[in-house]
Amino acid sequence: MVKKSAPFEDLKRMTYLGEALAELLVQSKRPLVSNYEIFSHLWQLYAQGDVKYLRSEHPSPNSYQRTKSLLKSEGILRKDADYRGLWRVLPLSDVPADEAVCLADPFCYISHLSAMQRYGLTDRRPEALFITQPDHATMRALLNKHRQEKFEQALAVQGRFIERITAPKHPAKVRERPLSILASRHLGHYREVRGGFARIASIGQTFLDMVEFPERCGGMRHVLDVWDEHAETYLEEIIARIDTAPKDIHKIRAGYILSEHLGIRDARVLLWQAYAQRGGSRVLDPERPYSDHFSEDWMLSINV
Repeated sequence: MVKKSAPFEDLKRMTYLGEALAELLVQSKRPLVSNYEIFSHLWQLYAQGDVKYLRSEHPSPNSYQRTKSLLKSEGILRKDADYRGLWRVLPLSDVPADEAVCLADPFCYISHLSAMQRYGLTDRRPEALFITQPDHATMRALLNKHRQEKFEQALAVQGRFIERITAPKHPAKVRERPLSILASRHLGHYREVRGGFARIASIGQTFLDMVEFPERCGGMRHVLDVWDEHAETYLEEIIARIDTAPKDIHKIRAGYILSEHLGIRDARVLLWQAYAQRGGSRVLDPERPYSDHFSEDWMLSINV
């Protein structure tokens, strides 16, 4: 019996491993993946032990790089045109900008004027896609927590190779659509969009965003028009989200709009008056100067 050469065994091993990894990537249905995600799939294959000719229980830096190179040469993976460091899984159809950004960044979501448009709150069609993502420090903490929880036992073994996880860097345009990005340490409420990969601010969060950053929502005059038309419809969602808003000014602006501007008398809204501060310089529109037109109940300059 002729003994197989080591190079031949390596070729067979890499072929089987590459085929299994390609199948797993296609099964995931995610057309845009990171190096960390590719490694996680490879780790899963080693853990299952179903691939022939594997000589260890965990992927090494060499087996990881060689398998990835094999998938590149076979036309399974290609560098993404927009995101440096991310990969297109070519057997899967590409996705539009709103899904691509959420595949690239596991914690971002569609927000502000783009969310308003998706919910039918505005007839404006922004050229840019508005998204919110964690600020750098929050992003690093979230990513490190995910990696630690997923590979906790392996990370405890000195010298064990685990691919690092990197924070995504959004380009100026994705799939030819400009991005308008807000980075915040106060990550808002969002939900998954059925039938795709996109995430969108909740309806309550969208109304909160309007009073926090009206300039990202068409300006305060447009915000007031939207609240005029839709606030009563979504009153329960608005109150629930504003109640947990991270800043007092959110309650003051929303409380004024609901109670004085719209004339909605709700005891839960009136409780927010406790956050009003006499002698302050709070304004309804943060982008405009202070005005003498003033709400005594809400201690707020109505500068619109």
